[in-house]
Amino acid sequence: MSLVTLSDIEKSFGTRVLFDRLQFALERGERVGLIGANGAGKSTLFKIILNEVAPERGAVGIAKSLKIGLLDQDPKFDPANTVVDEAELAYAELHRLAHEMREMEHAMADATGPALEKVLDEYQHTQHEFDLAGGYVWHHKLEATLLGIGLDRATWEQNVTTLSGGQRSRLALVKLLISEPDVMLLDEPTNHLDLAAIEWLEKYLLGYNGATLLISHDRYLLDRLATRIVWLTRSQLSSYPGNYSAFVAQREIAELSQQRAYEQQQADIEKQKEFIRRFGAGQRAREAKGREKRLNRLLVSDDMISSVTTQKQLNLKLGVDRRAGDQVLQVRGLSKAYDQRPLWQDIELDVKRGERIGLIGPNGSGKTTLLETLLGRREPDAGKVKWGANLKIGYYDQKIDDFDPNSTVVDQVRSRVQRDLKDQELRDALGALLFSGDDALKQISLLSGGERARVSLAILLLDKPNVLVLDEPTNHLDIASREALEQTLQNYDGTIFCVSHDRYFLDQVVQRLLVLQPPGIVDFEGNYSGWMKKQNQAATAAAAESSRSKPAAAPKPVPKQAAKQTPKRTDNNPYARPFGRLTTEELEKEIHQTEASIAECQGIFSNSAMFKDAAAKRKLENDYQKLQSRLVELEQEYFAREESK
Repeated sequence: MSLVTLSDIEKSFGTRVLFDRLQFALERGERVGLIGANGAGKSTLFKIILNEVAPERGAVGIAKSLKIGLLDQDPKFDPANTVVDEAELAYAELHRLAHEMREMEHAMADATGPALEKVLDEYQHTQHEFDLAGGYVWHHKLEATLLGIGLDRATWEQNVTTLSGGQRSRLALVKLLISEPDVMLLDEPTNHLDLAAIEWLEKYLLGYNGATLLISHDRYLLDRLATRIVWLTRSQLSSYPGNYSAFVAQREIAELSQQRAYEQQQADIEKQKEFIRRFGAGQRAREAKGREKRLNRLLVSDDMISSVTTQKQLNLKLGVDRRAGDQVLQVRGLSKAYDQRPLWQDIELDVKRGERIGLIGPNGSGKTTLLETLLGRREPDAGKVKWGANLKIGYYDQKIDDFDPNSTVVDQVRSRVQRDLKDQELRDALGALLFSGDDALKQISLLSGGERARVSLAILLLDKPNVLVLDEPTNHLDIASREALEQTLQNYDGTIFCVSHDRYFLDQVVQRLLVLQPPGIVDFEGNYSGWMKKQNQAATAAAAESSRSKPAAAPKPVPKQAAKQTPKRTDNNPYARPFGRLTTEELEKEIHQTEASIAECQGIFSNSAMFKDAAAKRKLENDYQKLQSRLVELEQEYFAREESK
């Protein structure tokens, strides 16, 4: 049985049809990527599933007792809470079970006979639920999730009202992940995450047992996670098995087949019309009349095949108006600190004409600060920046809010372009960026984030710079627009220097990576996938070396006197006592050693680098759970002996 089913869903806003007899089903264990143009209705579809928006027609089916979790883009928190307090609210059910177990433990101290047996049965049942809900490792899981998603320990005692928009989104994602619903609805979950956090999230979702419905423009994420892609287009959903790359291949084949069928049907319709015209009044008039009736029925039926209509796409042609010198940029000894914390130190960098360089690094490592320092917008603490000759630099600011809100699109672009423009040239450029007709006269204050991004791109297009400095250029763009931008930059003759978290974009555009690893920087020849391959090879080699150098643990001898002290075990004893063979002294020693091992594991979990290796993380989690279970059994044995004295 499907977990979520949408049948014949129809929804309109004014004269605009959003969904027309839309069909969808989400199965257990699926990870479905939901894609479509900005404004197609993807977020509205989530609201219909959650019963926050009612369709005008159709049915929504939700499996009984299904727990659905939503990543809300505007999360609400208790203003009195700290970050860690708010995150712990996701464990409300676990805390309830723990409270019940403590109450039962007090009851067991006073109960005897059948009453004790009843309490013990209830305790075992509650303890089983407690284990399923996270049990003794909940605190470790909470800390691991906070660290993995990019909320470091320094933020945990911060009040939620002091968080930035990005931090609020990350905290909402933490609460959703640790609550582990049966179905996760994720609306752009990688917004505000750096690359390390995105990779951590991928690994988490790959191991998640529930179903996931994911809205995303991150094609790299969709390639790694999706088991199926559903494409919201022309008011309906089209389903394609596999990941995003499989979808692209299947869509091309499907559109080619549809276009051929359309052309064949149109040719047949023209033949029928010609027959009707030729023989409508002659000896074959009856046959012509019959054909006309059949043709009229066809023309209004669902058997009519539509032509392939593609979404309007950006049509960018980015040229340069003069050739730059061979040496574009030279950086020597560049250093910068923030609040006495070094961002980067002694950077040495040379950039040649035509290079395409990507800059990556964790949030807070100073990527945007480095761009602004190179552009002279910030002063370095030390070092020199020297740009080459004959340069015209175009800068794309990720904030896209440095516009006059009362200005129109046409006037804003004209005022920012640093050369004379003819009206037709300006209109052509805006049309290529989907601002045609009255859209070019819209006020800036009325534009969406994606439209503002296109205004910034229009300014770059018309300025014709020979050096592009881009800060997160794919933010706010849908997939079709990102692909158009990538193709434009691949054909661009100038030099590119860009910051991006879009791994697919980095693979398509850049040929060299600068990786900020504060306070240093790594210069790597290659794209993002090449960098990750090198990192994975290094991690594998390090793990192999560590396993070779670690001596095997010697088997622990079993004390001779242990057998004498093994307590009797009966079938109705609720506590398994695997450590009954140990003396009390040995038992205490084992408890101390196990507690020390647990503390060691917790220390390793505090290192965010651990979450880059999924296999090592799973092994550590398994070891941690085994140690916790071992500690419980040791303590049960110890308390059983204390009670029997």
